[in-house]
Amino acid sequence: MAFVTLLCGALATYPVAGFTQLSNNLPTLGDSASEDLSPAMERKLGEEIMREARADGDIWEDAPSTEYLNQFGANLIAHAPPGTQPIEFFLLRDPGINAFALPGGFIAVYSGLIIVTQSESELASVMCHEMGHVIQRHVARGMGHDKQTSLIALAGMLLGALAIAKSGNPSAGEASIMMSQNYMLHSELAFSRDAEREADRVGFQILQEAGFDVTAMPEFFLRLQQATAIYENGAPEWLHNHPVTTERIADIQGRIHDAPYHQRPDSLDFNLIRARLRVLQAETVQELRDVRTGLEDQIKTGKYANAAAIHYGLSLVRMQQKDYAGAQTELARVRSLVSDPDFIVDSLAVDIKLAAKDVDGAIALAHTGLARFPQSRSLSYQYVEALQQAARHPEAIEFLRDQIAQYHSESKLYDLLAKSYEAQGKSLLEHQALAEEYYLKGSVRAAIEQLNLARRSEGGDFYALSEIDARLKELKAEWADLQKDGSKSGG
Repeated sequence: MAFVTLLCGALATYPVAGFTQLSNNLPTLGDSASEDLSPAMERKLGEEIMREARADGDIWEDAPSTEYLNQFGANLIAHAPPGTQPIEFFLLRDPGINAFALPGGFIAVYSGLIIVTQSESELASVMCHEMGHVIQRHVARGMGHDKQTSLIALAGMLLGALAIAKSGNPSAGEASIMMSQNYMLHSELAFSRDAEREADRVGFQILQEAGFDVTAMPEFFLRLQQATAIYENGAPEWLHNHPVTTERIADIQGRIHDAPYHQRPDSLDFNLIRARLRVLQAETVQELRDVRTGLEDQIKTGKYANAAAIHYGLSLVRMQQKDYAGAQTELARVRSLVSDPDFIVDSLAVDIKLAAKDVDGAIALAHTGLARFPQSRSLSYQYVEALQQAARHPEAIEFLRDQIAQYHSESKLYDLLAKSYEAQGKSLLEHQALAEEYYLKGSVRAAIEQLNLARRSEGGDFYALSEIDARLKELKAEWADLQKDGSKSGG
């Protein structure tokens, strides 16, 4: 398993109002670069990279795992210093032990990291460290010289890194990386020890205030240090942007002496998602069998942290092996071990019904799950997909419109809406929905093309056409701005 860490910060400290105690303990790394990349510009850069990554399919859109990650992240964000920019976590399917921050508050977490962490506090410690890079605006602070060149180089490195994460092949993304590597090797975006210590200290403060076990941070970093030593010669040097040094670990351990001990039990969701990701990372039939054997051995020996999670994993394995009766049996065992309803368990129950072609059963379970967890994204998607499989498109459309009113930035909702309109033969509305999906995925030009198709579709009344024309005007203006700026995104 390769230890890979990517770009998430560079030099400088960022004073934060209301976080005086922490700020006083941080080194002063300089403020000269802050004017080179404003928070708004940094956010725009991050959004463009995220749109490109989504358009290329780099981000792993496993709904239950992503939902857990952002619920968990929201708990940490709630304890960040006042004035922290918006932070969004996303998942990459990769067995590596890694997490990294993009410009603008976007933080990637590798599936391998979640699996390898031995407690939820360990996972929180890594996520808090990355939040430290975001809060201190290390990327922006590193832009000290030629801003435009820095932005291009950063975007090239990050997109190349995402390509590697997507394929698992170090040669993937080589072109993007090579174009920017010479600049990056000598730029102020290279990580410094001071920046890493700074992110540690910010992260430690958040970890402590969120009520997690702070001893998890140095314990996990020690394991990372061992992994780095093992794999250092097999990975490109520029990937080693989070060197875990004895000095850093000692610094954190010194802070623990002044912190009250707080033991925090792992949540059920943490254990369920670890089991889920372990199963979903199996890419071959044999790997899936090996995962099943490992889970069954844990049941036999009694060596497991959470019995419900083991049976959840077995249920998911059996479903993938098309043993739906066995999947239901294992899921019943999960429910017998869990006192309260859980959206991850409910989501798997719906998946089993859908896989077994019991669409009516899936609709009923998804409806019940949503009554318990009305904000659940995974259950919402499943409910619509089940309605669509049952050809109940008017109900699906009504539900989707309500969802879009609340979650208007979710591209998947527009994709699902377009499918229902297509099934009803409503081409104007289908193209209109596709336009919004493509726009949210970062392709302004494709969105314009879809609106033009909608404009030419039959059945459009004055109000519908006026709405399309207004949206076309907005997107054409945005496309013109992108062309003027020389941006390669939005294509």
